[in-house]
Amino acid sequence: MFLSSLILAAVTYLSPVHFDVVLAGNFGEPRPNHFHGGLDIKTQQEEGKAVYSIGDGYVSRVTVNVGGMGNCLYVRHPEGYTSVYGHLQRFAPQVEALVRRWQYRNHTTDADIELAATDCPVTQGQLIALSGDTGASLGPHLHLEIHQTDTWNMMDPLDFLPDLVEDSISPRAHSVMAYPIAGEGTFCGQNIPQHFEFTDSLLADSLTAWGKVGFGLYAEDFMQGSYNRYGIRRTTLLVDGTEVFRSEVDNIPVAENKMVNVWGDYDYFVKHQQWYMRSFILPGNKLSFLHAGADRGIVNFKEERDYMLTYVLSDFFGNQSRYSFVVAAHPDTIPPVEPDDSLIFRMDDNNECEMEGMTLSVPSGALLDEVKVVPSAIQHRARRPKEYLLAQKSIPLYNKATLRLRVEGEVADSTKLYISARRRDQRNELDPDKEIKAFIGAKLSNGWLEGDVYDLGDAFSVALDDTPPHIVPINQRGWNEEPLLLFDLKDEQSGVSGFEGYLDGQFVLFDHVKKSTRIICDLRDTPVVPQGRARQLHLLARDRMGNESIYETTINY
Repeated sequence: MFLSSLILAAVTYLSPVHFDVVLAGNFGEPRPNHFHGGLDIKTQQEEGKAVYSIGDGYVSRVTVNVGGMGNCLYVRHPEGYTSVYGHLQRFAPQVEALVRRWQYRNHTTDADIELAATDCPVTQGQLIALSGDTGASLGPHLHLEIHQTDTWNMMDPLDFLPDLVEDSISPRAHSVMAYPIAGEGTFCGQNIPQHFEFTDSLLADSLTAWGKVGFGLYAEDFMQGSYNRYGIRRTTLLVDGTEVFRSEVDNIPVAENKMVNVWGDYDYFVKHQQWYMRSFILPGNKLSFLHAGADRGIVNFKEERDYMLTYVLSDFFGNQSRYSFVVAAHPDTIPPVEPDDSLIFRMDDNNECEMEGMTLSVPSGALLDEVKVVPSAIQHRARRPKEYLLAQKSIPLYNKATLRLRVEGEVADSTKLYISARRRDQRNELDPDKEIKAFIGAKLSNGWLEGDVYDLGDAFSVALDDTPPHIVPINQRGWNEEPLLLFDLKDEQSGVSGFEGYLDGQFVLFDHVKKSTRIICDLRDTPVVPQGRARQLHLLARDRMGNESIYETTINY
C-alpha cells in the first residue's frame, strides 16, 4: 500500500472540466450487479460542456451506443492508467472524424473502435469531447472512470484528483441489521434478520444476543452543495475496541463487480431500495478490499456480558463518524436448522434441475451463495407459450447457467426461435400486465432450445420472431424543405439489431435519437452532394433473429 501511495503521489492529473465540480455519484456506490465505477460530475443540468483529457496520452478506444455509456471515449496514459469519459454528447472534431470514417467504412452507427497510439495523441487539458446525456443516463452529466491499464481494475478518481471537490461532511449511518447465523445464534430472541434505526450516534434499543451473529449497515455519505447521497469509502466494525471487519472501497477488480450482490443484502435492496452492506464475509464473497479474521467478521456472543459494537465510517477526505450500540449476551436456546426438502443449489457444486420440458445446468462458481430452487411451469393463456419459473425472487448469477427448453408443436421456421425472459419489476414481482422481457439468443438441437441465462428469477419461455421491424417515417412532407430524415424504428419481439441507410446506393449514416426509438440522418452531414433532383432513399432494418424490413421512397436533394 505504501508503494501504491508513492506511485499515486507521482501521478498528477487535472480536472476534466473547467468549472466547480459537484458530484452526482461517487466511486464504489453499490448498484445491482455492479459497483459504480467512477465519478458522476454534474454539468449544471446542461449538455455541451467542454470535456478535457485529465493527462497526456492517446485516445485508445471510442464506443458509440455500446453498453450503457452512450458515446464514450478512452484515453490511455503513460503512467499505466486509462481514463474513461462516458455519456458524451459528441466527440472533439479530430476524434469525430476518426469515428465517422470507421462508421462509413463499416456501414454501421454502433461502434467499438480500437485506436493505435499514433492515431489520436492528446495532451493534458486538450479538448476531447462535449458532455451529454447519452446511453443509460438519467440526466446530463459526465461519467469519469480511471482504470489500471494492465489489470483494468477500477480506481477511485479522487485518488488522482484529490482537489476536484470539497467535502467537510461526515458519512451518516441510518440503521444496522442483525443477521443471526442459522442454527448458531439468536438476536433479541429471534433467528431472523432485524434492523434498528439510529436516531443518534448511540442506539437506545435494548439489544440481546447469544451465539454467532453478523451485522450489516445502511449508511451513506454526503457533500456540501448537493442533495445527492454517496457510497462509503471506509467502514470499520469494532467489538470492544478490536477491529473485526473493514472495507476500503478504493480499487475494485472488474471481475469482482457482481459480488456487490453478496456483500450487500441484495434481497432487501430489491424490495426496499436500501443497501445494507454486510460487515461479515459470506463464503461466496471474494471481494479483495474486504478484510476480516478467521471468523469472517461474525461476532460470537459466547460470554454472558455486555459487548460494545462500534462502526467507524470515513470518506475520502477523512471526515469520520462513529456509531455504537451495546449488545447484552444472555444464554438463549438456539433453534436448530429445520430440515428442508427443497432443491438447494450450492456454490461449489455442479447443479442440475430437470422437469417436463425444461433442464437447467448451473456450474460450480456461478452462484455467490446457496439458493433454493422451486421449479414450476405456468400457462397464462392458451395461445401463449408455457413459462418456466425456477425461483420466487431475482437470483443473479456470477457466471452463466445453461437453460434448455423443449419446443412444442410444429414451427414454420425454427431458425426464428429464441428464449424470452420475463423480468421482475422493482418489487421483485412478475407482473403479467407490465411485462419486461429480455432476448436470449439460443440454438436448436434435437427439438430443444438452448441458451445462457444470468438470473434464475426470470420467467423463461420459447419465443418465435418471424416479424420484421416496423419502420415509420416521421414528418416526411418536410424532408424536401430540410433534409432531416427521421424514422421511428421498433421491434417488439427480439429487438432491433441494426439499420443501414442509402441514398442512390451510397451509404448515409443514421444516428440514434437519444432516449427514444427514433433514428435521424441530416443529409447535410453526409458525403452525398446535393443536386436538387429526385433521389432514391433506401432504409434497411433488421432484428436479432435476422428478419429485415426495407423502406424506400423518393426525396428531392
